Amino acid sequence: MGSFGLRTVVSEEPVAVIGDVHGRASLLRELLAQLGDRLVVSVGDVVDRGEDARDCVQQLIDRGAVGVLGNHEQWMRELVTGGGFDRFALSHAMGGEATLRSYGITGRSPADVVAQLDRVPAAHQAWFRSLVDLVDLQVGGRSYWVAHSAPERDVLGDGAADDEVRDFFARSGEGLRWGRYDVGQVARASRPFVVGHMCRQGPHASAHCIAIDTGSGTTANDTLTAVLLPELRFVSVRTSR
Repeated sequence: MGSFGLRTVVSEEPVAVIGDVHGRASLLRELLAQLGDRLVVSVGDVVDRGEDARDCVQQLIDRGAVGVLGNHEQWMRELVTGGGFDRFALSHAMGGEATLRSYGITGRSPADVVAQLDRVPAAHQAWFRSLVDLVDLQVGGRSYWVAHSAPERDVLGDGAADDEVRDFFARSGEGLRWGRYDVGQVARASRPFVVGHMCRQGPHASAHCIAIDTGSGTTANDTLTAVLLPELRFVSVRTSR
């Protein structure tokens, strides 16, 4: 596993956390237009599957958004940090073919992709490198953990303090990034987890888990959702197709 990345975000102003985008630039543009001037935090999986990954990343850069590393960004981060190209990105499950097309990268061998890395703008490469495993989000006196996926009670346990959560992600962040979870089984930690990764028909909110992957670029539901914090209000936009 690579080094653990933690970002602390403290804001006295309201924040919007957006769910998995998966290359749906039109939905992202519509959603961002409804969020006013709030700081934007991404739960990851901005790229793959949908056709406009490059546009999505550019929109988030222009907005000054920060975020966590989703399992669908992991191969891009490896690529831009000199780790080569993982052909698993081309699998149907991943949908990385669409991301490569959005950057104008032709050829699909690892050597071909690496040779065309300069087609990914420097600002985009820097954005992929900036993604972390966990965001310590503090908004208006309330605290949240923003991650791509959530730990269940059988692996973290209930009642975990902040330092225990940080230590857990430092040990298992990469494996957790790919892991599935049941919102009813998410660990009851010192603060709620705000997560994506697992598609739902609609957003979920409980005292310990806020889940906001509503199928953008992935399911027929094709809906992109943000949660507005600290008021805990959801904003969703859906494809008109």
